[in-house]
Amino acid sequence: MNNDLDIITFEVITARLDGIVREMENAVFRTGYSTIVRESHDFSCGLLDARGRLVARGSHPGHMGGLPVSIDGLFEFYEEGDFQEGDAYLASHPYYSGCPHANDMVVMTPIFAGSQLIAFAASIGHTPDTGGVSPGTRNSSAHDLFGEGLIIPPVRFMRNYQLIRDTETFIRGNSRVPSMMVGDLVAKAGVCHTIGEARLKELADIYGLPAIFSQFQMNGEKTTYRIQEQIKIWPDGVSAVEAWVDDPATDEQIRLHVAAYKKGSNLILDFSKTGNQSMAPINLRPAFIEGLARNAVIRLTDRYIPLNWGVGNVVKCLFSKGSLVDPVFPGPVGFYSKTLALVESVIGAVMAKASGNRALAHIATQSSIVVGYEGERNRQYVQYELMYAGSPGWDGGDGFTGIGSRASYAKLTSCEVIESEFPVEMLRFEVIPDTAGDGKFRGGPGYIREYQVHSKSRLSGGAARRRAAGVEGGENGSNAFVVINPGTEKEERYPGIVSNIALFPGDVFRIETGGGGGVFSPSERSTERIENDIEDGILSAEKAKKLYKFTSIIDE
Repeated sequence: MNNDLDIITFEVITARLDGIVREMENAVFRTGYSTIVRESHDFSCGLLDARGRLVARGSHPGHMGGLPVSIDGLFEFYEEGDFQEGDAYLASHPYYSGCPHANDMVVMTPIFAGSQLIAFAASIGHTPDTGGVSPGTRNSSAHDLFGEGLIIPPVRFMRNYQLIRDTETFIRGNSRVPSMMVGDLVAKAGVCHTIGEARLKELADIYGLPAIFSQFQMNGEKTTYRIQEQIKIWPDGVSAVEAWVDDPATDEQIRLHVAAYKKGSNLILDFSKTGNQSMAPINLRPAFIEGLARNAVIRLTDRYIPLNWGVGNVVKCLFSKGSLVDPVFPGPVGFYSKTLALVESVIGAVMAKASGNRALAHIATQSSIVVGYEGERNRQYVQYELMYAGSPGWDGGDGFTGIGSRASYAKLTSCEVIESEFPVEMLRFEVIPDTAGDGKFRGGPGYIREYQVHSKSRLSGGAARRRAAGVEGGENGSNAFVVINPGTEKEERYPGIVSNIALFPGDVFRIETGGGGGVFSPSERSTERIENDIEDGILSAEKAKKLYKFTSIIDE
């Protein structure tokens, strides 16, 4: 192990690097144009060394798997000699970057000390609209990547800290909300230059480049060692978990399988028995899965271990080309997040088995909505929201609502922001009774967000058509739905992903998110937990009486 730095200097530089990334993210949260960035926080930053290895992480574990792959993609199109100080490079192509779909865009800026390339600052996040047939670029009928809006292989976006007009013009010409899109990209590039680059150079001036390079190496090596020491404790062996993904293209199911091979101090997650990729846009590229797998090991062992390049030395993922989780070009990936929650579920379940930890049920699939509005003088609005649903029950506690997926630490957009920025009124935001997967420890319940639109618009979004699985006798959570004009003769109810549903002033639409799976038989649930669920509106009196034979509160 490299030990060129004394421990105090090492820890000070480590803390400074982490602080740089946090400062970068906080700046974008304050300056981003779109609600998906500044309110939902579907965005993160990172610092990478000159080889593209992650040395300081941001908030989004999936993105941390995507950033190194993005630098790899950059080097497929450019050589090191092409880079200059003040450059910014942009990519959204899922097969030439770590972006999971073309709605996500990564900005990468090279950092120099004199003429020497020393690192990269990078920022990745969702953009509200990149063209295509649906507002927000959500096309549930896409059968290849070309049906999913603008696709950008790595391209120079700035030179000498200034936007390249040709690139900017091309981007503006392919978005319904060009100012918002370019504004977000400039914010991302801005923090890479004014914070990432500037702070790292300050650090190098104080401690010298050799110290910075030593920290990059030592931190990864220390992480490798710490993860290995934790995994050694796990029993050697093979564990496996599988689930099934509904394929909108065929109405059949695709197998999702993962096996965990643990031997000594190393762990392999093998997804190679997963079924073939879909013609529907539910495929998922490997980079995000690798980020989730590495983060899951940290969460199961020592949460203070940094998520950097050293984790990948220990935790390996294997995939089969042409599968649902390693599609080949031009396989569509626009609604990848509907598969992501299930992948996260099987990763959590198989690692719980492999480590000897307590049983963990499955997560409810994330819901999302994209609404494109037509305003006065043809002004376009794009409302984009992520809605995390029921988290899983586990052997020791119930799931929560609204935080189901840990793949992204994104947040709900507040009702006040939605109503102040878009021509829409929120009518309901509440928990849905009887949606949690029942069990000794239930899953998190789903919830309703219901809106009335005030201008002509088109709706896309939804969730995967699946119920989060219970384990060890626990029951499944509820499915998610998109409902148009609920409770009227015009009601339409959709259990999967949808796009381009026409809405008119006065129309109402509702998102019903799914519930997380339960753990162990409902017959083992305590009276106190049942009473609390009835009082909190999570469990109806009718279901309590039927399922649990529970009557004390009901009869009072």
